[in-house]
Amino acid sequence: MDPLIIPIVAILMPLVLAPTILFMKHRHKRREWEHRERMRSLEVSGPLPSGHAPVGSGGVAAIGAGVPIASVIAAFLTCIISEVRTEDQIPMAGIAWGCALMISVGAMATSLILALMQARARRQSESAAFQVDKPAVYDPDAFDVVSSRG
Repeated sequence: MDPLIIPIVAILMPLVLAPTILFMKHRHKRREWEHRERMRSLEVSGPLPSGHAPVGSGGVAAIGAGVPIASVIAAFLTCIISEVRTEDQIPMAGIAWGCALMISVGAMATSLILALMQARARRQSESAAFQVDKPAVYDPDAFDVVSSRG
């Protein structure tokens, strides 16, 4: 192994970390602003803001598609690079493809569960969006004591 690999990776790491951290910080701020806007519109019983795509759709797709693709690519690269057998004479390719299968099935099951949870939450928020008016705090007829005595 080349002894320069560690310093090179250490020098190149900020190229990945800095944009990732800035992106995550901006995303957090944007979600905080959207939350404040939504809470403010609920306080004044105004219309709920709805001008953007549902949050999290890309994350579910990334889990459901990206993780299995990455695990299959890793298993393929392992098969190309390695021809080593373990002590029990189990080929490394079998271990790599078995792990890729388990990871893929787990990621697909997780994305299915997340998609169902997200759809349920979206349905609940859409049904709650029709209830724009605040409920009455009191019933005026309940305090009409004079007219009930006759």
